[in-house]
Amino acid sequence: MPRPDPARPGTTWTTALACLAALACGPAAIAAEVAERVEFLRLSRDAGGEPVSLDTSIVRYRESAESAARAGRRPVEVDLVGAVHLGSRAYYDTLDRLFRGYDAVLYELVAPENARVPKPGRKPAGAIGSAQQGLTKMLGLEFQLEQIDYTARNFVHADLSPAEFDAAMAKRGESWWSMFLKLMREGAARSEKEAGRSGQDVGFGDLFSILFGSDREIRLRRVMAEQFTDMDLLTSAFGGEKGSSLITDRNAAAIDVLEEQIARGRGRIAIFYGAAHMDDFDRRLREDFEMEPVETDWIEAWSLRLPKP
Repeated sequence: MPRPDPARPGTTWTTALACLAALACGPAAIAAEVAERVEFLRLSRDAGGEPVSLDTSIVRYRESAESAARAGRRPVEVDLVGAVHLGSRAYYDTLDRLFRGYDAVLYELVAPENARVPKPGRKPAGAIGSAQQGLTKMLGLEFQLEQIDYTARNFVHADLSPAEFDAAMAKRGESWWSMFLKLMREGAARSEKEAGRSGQDVGFGDLFSILFGSDREIRLRRVMAEQFTDMDLLTSAFGGEKGSSLITDRNAAAIDVLEEQIARGRGRIAIFYGAAHMDDFDRRLREDFEMEPVETDWIEAWSLRLPKP
């Protein structure tokens, strides 16, 4: 697993089912339903079960009136903007447009506080940058750092510095190698548990189409999307009670910045982090800030639609 590179969502959340629920149950029941089924990444399929898109969510959390009253302010709203670090240009254009509406956008970036944030369109250098470029080309997608405007005035760094991250790993007795092995063990255990399930194996014909077919970009995206949406794997490896430097400690740093921004009077804040971080953020907002999710927007990050014959 490589050392973290710098930082790593039309839009709709209203479905026919939600509309019917609104008529039948009213707003309070809808809010309760949203609170119970928060998700940050999904694989959308059509009626025939074929993959249509990989989507990320923006989940809005609102502080309780009681908590806001104790602090002598109006209720704060925090949006968890789950991200994938490779996506379509339209995906990142949508994010950039939405980010303009926030008082502050807290973003992930393992870098010193005074680090120069890359401007959109600038290609990353080095071996990792070359690997990223190769993957984006192979999938027909764009790289997040090349598309998102991190120089926007409302963008606020909310992550560890490299020295802080190294110290966090040392304190936990972690290394990149140990975290890689932990992820591999979790993956192997999951594969063994799910062995024999139909539709999970990629056959030779599928592999041939992926590598040499005219629609190979889409087919490769489909294979990768199936893996990306298995968020339980990452949660088991790096979340839980013990946590990890990769998710838990970096999230704690972001929460410290969130508290600073709220103290400065920011009332509408976004936390823009990888989707794997969001379950932990969800728990922290509920337990530490008395916030509950009230609305979810879904944004298409990858199209998985095969070209029509």
